[in-house]
Amino acid sequence: MARQIEYDPVALRGNLLSVFWEKGYAESSLSELEHASGLNRRQLYNGVGDKRAMFLQALDDFSEMAGREFLSALEGPDAGLKEIAALLNQFVAFVRSGAKSNGCMVCSSSQEEIAADPDVRPRIDAYFDRIRNAYKTALLQAVQRQESQIPLSEVNGRAEVLFGVHVALCVLARAGQSAVELEKMVQQVLRGIE
Repeated sequence: MARQIEYDPVALRGNLLSVFWEKGYAESSLSELEHASGLNRRQLYNGVGDKRAMFLQALDDFSEMAGREFLSALEGPDAGLKEIAALLNQFVAFVRSGAKSNGCMVCSSSQEEIAADPDVRPRIDAYFDRIRNAYKTALLQAVQRQESQIPLSEVNGRAEVLFGVHVALCVLARAGQSAVELEKMVQQVLRGIE
């Protein structure tokens, strides 16, 4: 009888997520996934599945983590302009700190060939929809509380612009754009929703 390998599944998922987040699907080799997990290929396949299954789990884990850390403040019943500004300025502050940015794993994955996979595309679309809806919720509440003077009829369009800026900030942070340039972008979009 073969001895079952013991590992911490939470740590394993975190380690696999780190590889895919930094390198993307195509550039993440099985050797790197083995090294990050501390398991050999057969153990990984038996415990998690093939590379695609590992990636799908990592994409789900990233979406849950990023949604909790970044979007939940916009989804609350008291969210408004303050929460929108805080989130967008968080991207700028991160770049200003000098820390290395991997950007948004979902944004990066949407540019890869794997994005056409029938199990990947719906995950990407769902996360993008969550971003859109989070901005729409916060902006709609701001308009209803008269924190923002934009017409109610423009909320959807402005939320779409906020979504675009959110994604752009993620991509530009990963590309090494300066905090000064990102801050200009944020200030411009915030002026448009006052």
